[in-house]
Amino acid sequence: MRRTPILLLAPLMLALACQRPEVEAFRQHPGPVSVSVSLPAGLADREGFQKEYASALRARLATRVVVVPEGVQPPVGAVELQVDIRDVSPAPGQPSPTTVGVAVGATVGALSAASGNRGWSVVDGLFWGLWAGSNAAMAQEHTRDRLGYRPQVVRAQVRLVQPGNPEPLWTDAIEPSEVVEAMDPLPPGSRDDDGRIREEEAKGFARVVVQKLSSEFHWMRLAEQRFYQEPAAKRDEPPPAKPDPEPKKD
Repeated sequence: MRRTPILLLAPLMLALACQRPEVEAFRQHPGPVSVSVSLPAGLADREGFQKEYASALRARLATRVVVVPEGVQPPVGAVELQVDIRDVSPAPGQPSPTTVGVAVGATVGALSAASGNRGWSVVDGLFWGLWAGSNAAMAQEHTRDRLGYRPQVVRAQVRLVQPGNPEPLWTDAIEPSEVVEAMDPLPPGSRDDDGRIREEEAKGFARVVVQKLSSEFHWMRLAEQRFYQEPAAKRDEPPPAKPDPEPKKD
C-alpha cells in the first residue's frame, strides 16, 4: 500500500522532468515579447494586413505580458513571437446542405451494403444523409446569423523564439475555424465595410493566439496593458508633479 502514492506521482514527476529548462524558466519569469508578422508575397495590400495583424496581436498580448511596441529596440533577453500567416483569402463557396447530405448518405449506404447489411443500406444512407445535411445547414446558418458577414480564410503557423536558442519555446498552428469562432459580430452598418471586417478578423486571430499562449504558459490577465519602455525614454519622462501643500488650519 505504501507504493501507491509513489506510483500515482510517477506520471507527474516524468512530465516535470521532460520540461525543457528554458521553457520552464520563461514560464516562471516571462520577459518582454516582440511581435513580427509575415504574409505571403503578392498579397494585395500586404503591408496593411501586416500592420493590422501585428497591432491586434500587440494590443491583446499586452494584457498578459510586457510587449515591445512597434519601432522600439527589444531589450537583451526579449523573446519574439513570430507569426507566419500562410493564407488570407476569401472563403471558398461552401457546399450546399443537400450536397453534403447526398455525399454522406451515399458513403454510409455503400459501407452498410459492403458490411453485409444490404437490406438496410438504403435506409441507413437516407437517415445519415438527412442528419448530415441538417447539421451542415445549421452550421452555415449559425455562422451567418452570428457574425452577419462572411469571414475570410486565415491560416497560420506561430512560434515563440528565444535569441540564441535554435528550438522555439512554443509553436502551434492556427486554423480558419478557430479564428471564425473567436470573431465578434459587426453592426448592420459595418457588415459591408472591408476595413472593419479585416480589423475584426485580425482581432479574432489575436484572441486565438493569445489564448493558446496563456494556456501554455499559465498567463493571467493583467489589470492594464503593459508595454516595454527603453531606459532613455524613461529618463526623458517629466518627474511627477508634487502634491499641493495642505492648507493651514486656523
